[in-house]
Amino acid sequence: MNAFSSDISYSKISSPPVLLFGDDACRRDRLAQVITASGGRVVANGPVSVASERLAIQAASAGVVVDLRDDDGPMLDDLLTRLDSLAVTAGRLSALVLTPQALIDVVAARIVDPGTAILVEPEPGELGAALAEMLAPSPGGVEDGTGEGGNRRLAQLSEEVGRIARALAALSQDEHLPVSGGPKETPCPTDGNMVRAILRLRRLRAQFFMPALFADPAWDILLDLMIARIERRRVAASSLCIAAAVPATTALRWITQMTDQHMLVRQPDPRDGRRVFITLSEQAATAMEGYLGAARQVMAPMG
Repeated sequence: MNAFSSDISYSKISSPPVLLFGDDACRRDRLAQVITASGGRVVANGPVSVASERLAIQAASAGVVVDLRDDDGPMLDDLLTRLDSLAVTAGRLSALVLTPQALIDVVAARIVDPGTAILVEPEPGELGAALAEMLAPSPGGVEDGTGEGGNRRLAQLSEEVGRIARALAALSQDEHLPVSGGPKETPCPTDGNMVRAILRLRRLRAQFFMPALFADPAWDILLDLMIARIERRRVAASSLCIAAAVPATTALRWITQMTDQHMLVRQPDPRDGRRVFITLSEQAATAMEGYLGAARQVMAPMG
């Protein structure tokens, strides 16, 4: 006798299992349809309140999708912390957290490992790509030879951030940058107005060209954090997402990768344990000082 029911195909049975949690039942149903269309199999579908208990039982063998709408306080903090620890254990993308803009800081304070992806009010295509990445075979599993677009994008992002980090490291190894081929000089102190002018010039391009032509979130992040450093301000993750001038989901991925490459540093808010500040690492700050000092020398003859 056949071990499987006649109305369930083998491909359905062998699809990667997914745990789905969210407080809006209609949204959960739509997400379940998207997960199924992406090749997954929803094995749990319930409110956020049961997520931690279910994760303790089954998370090791399943992907997880959490659709957040409201701040549930300590319960949400516990869930996010549990998801992050599971991602560290899994060593690959194992969970997706869908969040509104209002919860970016709360989520970013708990999710550190890139194994959990933060999607801020994602478009259908963005969600589909993230699901394809999560449901892809593990590095030790059987590959179909075609590869996954999400994995390639993350690899490219990591490679690009690594290249920037190496360039910053090379710059910071020199105490001062050479100016105009002459002897090394001490760069003039950098002020926030100069860095703001650079940012304004970058934004001005969007009035004449398609913004996508000049998308460079890493540089915008570095410039914004340099201004904050000069002015002794702290920058929350949500504010930095705005400064990056790209969708918040993209900005959070860059922030995570730049933190992994020791270009950025996460600092807990001493007055609010549910928020983190992002700052430049000392190495990145030294390189930015060198660059801006050299830039000042170039601009000085222009008055």
